[in-house]
Amino acid sequence: MAHMGSEDDPVVSEYDVFITPELEHQLYVLQYINRPPDLPFTKATQSQPSEIRIKPQSGFLEVDVPINIRSNYNKPQGVRWGEALRKTKGFGQKAYGTAAGFERVMPRMSTRPGAAGGEAPAAAAIDDDNIDEYITNFEDANEKGHVLNTQTFGGQIMGDEGSAPSYMVGTFKDDQLHLTKLNGLVQMRTEFHYLDATAQLDAVNRRREKESQEGAKPTEPKAFLPTVKKSGGDTAAELTQSFFKSANQEKWAKLQYSDEDSQLAYDAYSEHLFLADPSAAPKLHSTMNNSQYLDNISAPSKKRRAPRRREDLVEISDSDDEDV
Repeated sequence: MAHMGSEDDPVVSEYDVFITPELEHQLYVLQYINRPPDLPFTKATQSQPSEIRIKPQSGFLEVDVPINIRSNYNKPQGVRWGEALRKTKGFGQKAYGTAAGFERVMPRMSTRPGAAGGEAPAAAAIDDDNIDEYITNFEDANEKGHVLNTQTFGGQIMGDEGSAPSYMVGTFKDDQLHLTKLNGLVQMRTEFHYLDATAQLDAVNRRREKESQEGAKPTEPKAFLPTVKKSGGDTAAELTQSFFKSANQEKWAKLQYSDEDSQLAYDAYSEHLFLADPSAAPKLHSTMNNSQYLDNISAPSKKRRAPRRREDLVEISDSDDEDV
């Protein structure tokens, strides 16, 4: 690829550009919006992700990164948030926020007449309220899962939908630039699942307290009237509701993470992001000339107005002698 320079903008280097074949695997770029670029999530910075999970159909992706709980860490609050997550997960909450379709799992808290046994097992987990003990024995509590010790980042894959631009990742080798098409971008932001879990646990406790005060209501027979519902709609609200429902039902798939300095990462980099035999690569030929190319990348311009005829022109005089 050549570039015409000038004295003010000289050409400093030239590269031959190659496009790699389409990958069999999905290739995404994760952009951490609130993370400084000089502090990547790597083993060298003591922040290697501990878990990565994805919902392929709905496109949600989450990354868990360890938190340093021994420096500038609020232990009482960390235990409370950790307990909220542990308890809500204990009675079936698999995801939070948008990735869960904003759905909450609410356990059955009381025994109905005629039911066997006592309260649901989830109630026992909610009763476990040894916050002070966990703070005192903090290291032991952390090992047993009572402490919030990870920070979660999440986002949704932005794929190529036709109207959006197609992104590529470039790798350099000597005087060659190899371009590989991306399957999508993911803008990762901090997720506050522990706040969702705290609010959910508060709602469970309020319901439990209400039932203890009012007593368990016996199950009464109700009239059943069959109705026919539409299987699906095409309005914006119905499509959104359907999407969140399917996102809630979709299970997480865990991914394997390899640090950027690992041999596996270097092998994948060399194998997938470079053209194997550049000398045998066919040359690309453009179907547009320079003018057509500039027209295609430029913003659309308004149609030019037809020139006015001479008799349509109005002469305006700046003389003071004529009446206005």
